[in-house]
Amino acid sequence: MPIDPGEFRRALGAFPTGVTVVTTLDKNGKLQGFTANAFTSVSLDPPLVLVCVGYKSRSYPSLIAAGCFAVHILSQDQQDMARDFAIPGGVRDRTVRWSLSARGLPVLDEGYVSLIECRLVAEHAGGDHAILIGQVEAIQNTQHANMPLVYHRGQLLASGL
Repeated sequence: MPIDPGEFRRALGAFPTGVTVVTTLDKNGKLQGFTANAFTSVSLDPPLVLVCVGYKSRSYPSLIAAGCFAVHILSQDQQDMARDFAIPGGVRDRTVRWSLSARGLPVLDEGYVSLIECRLVAEHAGGDHAILIGQVEAIQNTQHANMPLVYHRGQLLASGL
């Protein structure tokens, strides 16, 4: 029997996940990015992470063309940022302040918990999403006192850790 998409979403929503914003630059040097909870570590040696992005996402072609991306693990105070980056077609640089890192990646200037800068090393098909593997080239763990933002059952929540 086919799986009901609504039931599938509800089942996946029962699993709490962290919330990230993934950024890169488009071909004109403009900020591109999206909110993602499909993010995880892959390997410690070499340090690899994966993030999933929909093929229809405006950020997808920019990620592939740029060949690099930054993953911001959001703090519990960044619910508005998570929502802003989740809006399809939104103008990202009107809602946040950002600057270029030493590696030329767009980095958000606000209070994220951790920043992971990656070089794209592989892409795999995953249904309607691309599974992007990034080799970690730089990490910044902030001294931010806030807990990470969590997504559970369709809601953004403070982690309570």
